[in-house]
Amino acid sequence: MAMKIIKSIDTKRGRLFEVDASGRAVRILLTWHALDGAEDYGISADDLLNFLMHPEEVIRGHAGRFIAHKRLNRHLARVVYEYENESFVVITFYISHADRYFKGGINEDKILP
Repeated sequence: MAMKIIKSIDTKRGRLFEVDASGRAVRILLTWHALDGAEDYGISADDLLNFLMHPEEVIRGHAGRFIAHKRLNRHLARVVYEYENESFVVITFYISHADRYFKGGINEDKILP
């Protein structure tokens, strides 16, 4: 599935992206906290958006949030996000061990069909 960033705008909370995902316009806010976390691991905003839009699995987190998982060898990229109005807000990002969190490919939410 193709993904193209149409535009990005810096806001008080983070960087707001408008993405064309296979013909569907999607608004995603990457909070400054999530972007800082990605930078700590050498992960670009493009990669972070890709992890969110094309996860291997999505599990439920706390307080109505979801966690998108993408395996990176023995490690696991974890993108914690929630819905806000018609947009997605990425709260945080970090990398952990795959054997600790990966559930085998379940999807309790899906941004793209």
